[in-house]
Amino acid sequence: MNIRNEAELVTALQQREPSAFATLVELVGPRLVSSATRILRSRQEAEDAMQETLLAVWKGIEKFEGGSSLYTWMHRILINNCLARLRSIRSDKEIAISRQDNENILRERSLRDSRAQLEPTLEKQIAMRHTIEKALQQIPEEFRIVLLLRDVEELSSKEAAEHLGISDSLVRQRLHRARTVMAEILRPELCSGPELTCGGKVDLLMDFIDGVLSAEMFGPIDSHISSCEACSGLLSAHRGTITHYRTLREPTLNPQLSVELVSRIVEQALA
Repeated sequence: MNIRNEAELVTALQQREPSAFATLVELVGPRLVSSATRILRSRQEAEDAMQETLLAVWKGIEKFEGGSSLYTWMHRILINNCLARLRSIRSDKEIAISRQDNENILRERSLRDSRAQLEPTLEKQIAMRHTIEKALQQIPEEFRIVLLLRDVEELSSKEAAEHLGISDSLVRQRLHRARTVMAEILRPELCSGPELTCGGKVDLLMDFIDGVLSAEMFGPIDSHISSCEACSGLLSAHRGTITHYRTLREPTLNPQLSVELVSRIVEQALA
């Protein structure tokens, strides 16, 4: 189907055109699976959540009012589905990226541009993905989910709170704790800075990182960070951590959907 923009796709979906739904599955399915896999730590569970989300979108596309992008709207539905699954299946099973997965990532990147060699940073990127995935297993589930929603999926504190059914302040508290723990776990990978100090300044430093400090507070905290080796080291660690989290969202690392899976989703939607 020849879709030139999102507005045309939404119109076609609302007109119940089967080919539009097939196009939607192929366009956003891989991204949805990537997000779901990070939260659920299972490719099978992620595919099920993605399929559930796509079917819900097909059935309820009339509810889409265009206040955000179509993907943002779908992403919210996916997050709700993933969190509901987590609450029902609560598993401590660790999901690691296998060696075969790494080989597939490298192969897909190579095939996309046969004229170019692999970027020299790709191997390090994959290694960091492994390190981050391993580190994420070491923090409590309630902190891990908040960290993923805020720093990887890039939801606001308010949006994360709504999804989780907790207060905005509790989201921020858990996020601060999770970032601090992750920064310490990843410190050898990120920087060689000092141990965390200035405990009384940590909350203000986190507000500085989130960009929510008042204008009156920003100047003094910025000056403190510039003159404090410990706080500047922590800031560098957090920035590095968040940057590496977001490598998990790289489009080149999104899993491709099999033809059989796409066909099955479309068939269920049209049944």
